[in-house]
Amino acid sequence: MGRSIFAPRPPRRAREATPEQLIATGALGGRGYDPVDGESGWTRMGTSLREVPHWTQEKARDASVAAYRSNPMARAVIETYVSFCVGDKGVSFEATNADVREVVEEFWNDPRNRVGDLQELWLRDQMITGETLLELLQGRHSGVVRYNPIEPSLISEVSLLHGNPLWPHEVKVRQADGGDLAYTVVAVDDVTGLRDGEAMFWAPNKTLLSDRRGMPFLMPILDWLDSYDAILSNLIDRTALARYFVWDVTVEGDQGHVDAFVAARGGTHVPPSGSMEVHNQSVKWEAKHAETGAQEDSIAGKSVLTVIAGGAGLAKTWLADPEDSNRATSLTMAEPVRRRVGGLQKTWLAYQTELCRFVVDRAVAAKRLQPEVEATDPKTGESYRIPAAQCVTVVGPEIAAADSELTASVLLNLSTGLEKLVEMGALSREAASVAARKAWEDYVGIPWSADLAAPDAELDDIATAVDDAGPGAGQLIALPGAGGGTP
Repeated sequence: MGRSIFAPRPPRRAREATPEQLIATGALGGRGYDPVDGESGWTRMGTSLREVPHWTQEKARDASVAAYRSNPMARAVIETYVSFCVGDKGVSFEATNADVREVVEEFWNDPRNRVGDLQELWLRDQMITGETLLELLQGRHSGVVRYNPIEPSLISEVSLLHGNPLWPHEVKVRQADGGDLAYTVVAVDDVTGLRDGEAMFWAPNKTLLSDRRGMPFLMPILDWLDSYDAILSNLIDRTALARYFVWDVTVEGDQGHVDAFVAARGGTHVPPSGSMEVHNQSVKWEAKHAETGAQEDSIAGKSVLTVIAGGAGLAKTWLADPEDSNRATSLTMAEPVRRRVGGLQKTWLAYQTELCRFVVDRAVAAKRLQPEVEATDPKTGESYRIPAAQCVTVVGPEIAAADSELTASVLLNLSTGLEKLVEMGALSREAASVAARKAWEDYVGIPWSADLAAPDAELDDIATAVDDAGPGAGQLIALPGAGGGTP
């Protein structure tokens, strides 16, 4: 492994983390180290025992930005997540009330906000820096919301409400004059039930529940990316070196014979390509090639790339040459990766949903919306009253299209099992219907609609519904209680 961004490289390879690495990552807890005066047992006031030191955090940010801009593999890791989480069809919102939808659309499509258009850049920035801080600009009377992103490196302190690490209360940002400007973090007011605050602070990449700051997504693999870059650079240099060779010419006799041979040839130049060199048995020509060790570098590069892919939560075949992986192997590896990418997408969409719900609550505070509104469930068509903010949800693209053959097999086996359980009286038809609906949403990839259970449901109508849902919907199998034919 190459140089460490956390501490000087140890004199020899250690199986466990070195004391310097423990200090740099904050893993020593209360036995920390003061980088200013060298005192041990030092912990910054108001921080958790195992908080990552700010100098480590900043080094990781610097290295992450540099890696994305200059290291192809670092860019591939980030862009793979960004493309699957918010790319393709992009991110959008759903609202179950017309008035709420109008408010969110105003915020979402505001030419000063461009929330939908900036999703890729926004997520990329958060993954590279590890945090997002948004100053929220609010119209006091109109309730209109705009935002201003603030560089996370300017954050000097994040204070907690009642010391609870799950309740960030105030973020202080360094100013040009040397002072700090404090922003109150958005939270639900216990009295009004509405979200209020001056800034959104998102810090997803935490290690411990007690952490209050987020770390760059690339932090665990930064050293390995550096090593991979070094190996490939050496491989390129050695490949270029391998293109050169010299002729070792042996002339029998003393130095006089050697000088005479060189003089007769007119110098020590290499014979032109395609030419013929004539000599007697006392002269021997032998080509000499440089031993570059390129094969060893190639093997080492593949090993380091495996660590990089594993640390990033991706399959190696997603980042580089699939080598001898076949389709079955790739599909097997895709499921764990899909779940990891899905977990990151879930966190990001939750942040975006909270931002939109803050916008709705500000509209309620400005009397543009009622605190409770009537919402319509798109699945069942039922209407009910809920808080206005609960009407909006942000959704993203399907992570990856599930294999249709696998989907069909799972649903077929499930339908057969449910049917037998109903016949033997172990399960009611209503319970089987609920299980079938859940399986439809989990494996087909589109929300259940009451129309699918209609006795006169047409095959073409169901196929059209799946096509309209976009990628990710597999082959369909009729399930107990679903009604209709069998696509």
